[in-house]
Amino acid sequence: MLQLFLVCVDDMRSNWHIEEARTPYNIFILVTKEKLTYTIEGIDVQLEKGDILYIPRNKLRGGRNHPDGPHQKYSAHFHILQPDAFPFLQVEHFCKIRTRQLDYMTQRFVVLLQQWLGHLPQYQIISQGILSELLGHMGREAEMTVYSPAKLKLVKTIQTYLIQHYRETVSIPRIAELSGRSPNYISQAYKELTGLTPIAYIHHLRIQTAMDLLINNHMTIGEISDYLGYSDQSHFNRMFKKLMGGPPSSVKR
Repeated sequence: MLQLFLVCVDDMRSNWHIEEARTPYNIFILVTKEKLTYTIEGIDVQLEKGDILYIPRNKLRGGRNHPDGPHQKYSAHFHILQPDAFPFLQVEHFCKIRTRQLDYMTQRFVVLLQQWLGHLPQYQIISQGILSELLGHMGREAEMTVYSPAKLKLVKTIQTYLIQHYRETVSIPRIAELSGRSPNYISQAYKELTGLTPIAYIHHLRIQTAMDLLINNHMTIGEISDYLGYSDQSHFNRMFKKLMGGPPSSVKR
């Protein structure tokens, strides 16, 4: 069980910095753009896009932008009420890992931020659930060394292909043909390491892109649906609501 106190995004702030002080909370950070530096108990920790940082409570920490410029990151500040439920977080020092699921983790953090800021009924329970999921993925990735290098390489190759072709019609047999493995092995290996099937990952990529287009572009919902490769807008609407908790019309005003 978690007690969540704050969810925030630092979005390319040119003057971002944190004076060194002891944090009263555990902090979970995902870097989504560019680079930055944290100083934790006197140790400089360089972070860049794709890095996850976990800082236990009561640690002396400060932060600053990288000399190259500002960055974007999401963070959650929380207490752990049931330590036994999160054994991988019972550490004395900070933990830094590189996620293999940046797009998915970003999408989940966006939903977490929306829930936290929206203050709709039961937002705290929903927010705690999403944070638990994110922490679980971090714990899983921290243990990824138990997998063979060959399997890790295969999943990375599949993920790269999906990122390059997510707007197209992608089939598991085609991926299997390209990788020289059976369709069943492809699906099982990918889900084992990432928690998602390849097709589910494609939908997450599409919906994350849709969210960005809805906020930052003048395209209509129908145009975005076509752009992302959905055969009809109703399918797009269903997937968007399933992953984001509401229809695209709630974003595109």
